[in-house]
Amino acid sequence: MERGLLEVTSPALEAYADRFWSVRWRRHGAPLELSEVITNPICHLTFEDGRREDGGPLVRHGVDMPAAVLTTVWTDRFVVRLEGEARVFGVRFRPGALAAIAGRELATDQSLAVSDVLSGAADVLRDVLAEPRDEVRREIVQAWLEPQLPEPSADYLTAAGLVDAVRLDDSIVRVEQIGAARDVSVRTVQRLFRRYIGATPKWVLTRCRLQDAAAVLDSTPDADLAEVAARLGWYDQSHFVRDFRRFLGVTPGQYARDARQGSHP
Repeated sequence: MERGLLEVTSPALEAYADRFWSVRWRRHGAPLELSEVITNPICHLTFEDGRREDGGPLVRHGVDMPAAVLTTVWTDRFVVRLEGEARVFGVRFRPGALAAIAGRELATDQSLAVSDVLSGAADVLRDVLAEPRDEVRREIVQAWLEPQLPEPSADYLTAAGLVDAVRLDDSIVRVEQIGAARDVSVRTVQRLFRRYIGATPKWVLTRCRLQDAAAVLDSTPDADLAEVAARLGWYDQSHFVRDFRRFLGVTPGQYARDARQGSHP
C-alpha cells in the first residue's frame, strides 16, 4: 500500500482543511482484507477509483467507482475493504468545516454526493483521476474549492477551536472543561457542536481520550490500565474497557498485548 500526505497551500482553504492525503493499493491475487480506521470528529472529501479482481468497478460508500464522495463524521469504527486495485485522493477538513461550507447541519455516519454541497465535482473528479502527481492534484482541487468557500464565521472558528482544545489537551475530561478552554458556556458548546461538528461534546471527549489511551499503550504496553483510565477521565475501569472496545474493536488489555508484539502499524 502506498500513502502520501501534502500540506494545504491555499490561504483560503487553510481555514477549512489541514491536509491532503492519498492512498493506493494493488491486491490482485490477495484475499480480501478489512482495515479499521480510527475516526476523528472531522469530515473528508475523496476522489476515488478502483477495480475488483474480475475487472469490474469497485463499489465503495454504496456507489460504483469512480466517484467523488463527502464522508461526514463517523461515530463508530470505520471499516475499509481492501480488495482489487484502488486509488484515493482526499482532503481532510478541519472540525466543523464541511457544515460551515454547506451552510447547514450535517448528519453523522453519512457518505454524501459532492454535488449535494459543491458544484462542478464531475469535472474535477475526471481531472484528478487523470493526473498521477499528488502535487498537481492538490492544485486542481484547491483551485476548484477556493471560489466556493464562504468567509469563515466566528461561530465556526470557535467550534473548530473547541475541538482542537479537546484533541490537544488530555487534561480536558469533562464537558464543562471544553467551554472553559475558550471561555464559553456549556450551552454554547452544545449548540456549536450540534451545528458544526454533528457529534456531541461527550462523544468528541471520549474519542479523543481513547486515542490518547491507545497512544499510551503503544508507547508503554506495560502501563497500569487502571491508572491510564483514571488519568484520562474514566473512574470506572469497566466503562473504560467498554468504550475502548466499542471504538477500537479490542479491549485495552488485548491492545497492549498486540503493542508488545509490534502488531500495530
